Amino acid sequence: MVTIINRKTRSRPLGAALAVSVSLLLAVAAGGCGGARDADSGGKVKVAASIPPLADFAKQVGGDRVEVELLVPAGASPHTYEPTSGQMKFLSEARLLILNGLELEAWATDILNKVGNSGLTKVETAAAIPEGDLIPAAGEEHEREDEGQEGEEHHHGIYDPHVWLDPRLAVHQVQAIRDALIETDPEHKQEYWDNASAFIEELEELDAWISEQVGAFTHRKFVAFHSSWAYFAARYGLEMVGVVEELPGKEPSAADVAGLVDDIQREGVKVVFAEPQFSPRAAEAVAEASGGEVKVAILDPLGNPEDPETDTFVKLLRHDVERMRQALE
Repeated sequence: MVTIINRKTRSRPLGAALAVSVSLLLAVAAGGCGGARDADSGGKVKVAASIPPLADFAKQVGGDRVEVELLVPAGASPHTYEPTSGQMKFLSEARLLILNGLELEAWATDILNKVGNSGLTKVETAAAIPEGDLIPAAGEEHEREDEGQEGEEHHHGIYDPHVWLDPRLAVHQVQAIRDALIETDPEHKQEYWDNASAFIEELEELDAWISEQVGAFTHRKFVAFHSSWAYFAARYGLEMVGVVEELPGKEPSAADVAGLVDDIQREGVKVVFAEPQFSPRAAEAVAEASGGEVKVAILDPLGNPEDPETDTFVKLLRHDVERMRQALE
């Protein structure tokens, strides 16, 4: 049995703490070998996290009390991830699996069934975000019409999953991780609480800095590779005119490109943002078809733990905002 933390009533994020409490108590009762696993890791709580931002959140909150394993490596996409044998072993011994949720990690259920770790608790951090703050997924209607057709690369839910790129929404995710760690390791409750509070202050400072920087941009319209930047744009008053790939991994048709080019020319868009997790070929084709003044720049929604410029969430967003500034000045 794998315990799932996923609150259905999103309008009350405060209920996340209760959901975490009940689910984790069930997990502890079901998986009595958790103490042995913690002893094997030097007393640290073993935590697996799907993407770099969530891994950083877990490290910021857990500090020296946690051992964090990143599942989706830098340069890879969470939409198409497949675990290594080493990661499967880690998951078989872990206490927490930190996910974004909102169907970003469509592979999670299958992997957890294969792992068979009865003491592992899955924490879907986006479940702590009020439903009113969520943005409908791009192409939701189109995707529903095409459901069941061959060739689809991945499937999103009804909401855009890229919530972490809005620092204010990321606060809810940090709080969900804090609560999960406290219930898993109550002996160090105060430490987790203090670490989370300090990191939330950093996120609030980051939010204020981004607002100031974006407020000075000359241009405010852009085209994204896919919908990653919808929450960021909505928070800071930018306009995402369109996306190159409605579904990551599914290249646009000639008609899609023509329609996007029309939008770019009509709206005076100056930049198409690609992402390091995917080939820039489609973005470059759209920019070229749109005219010589449209350029391609790279925005990274995930970061790279091995790159000192993007190895933490705060560094990542500062780096991306600078890229935006250069492209939109």
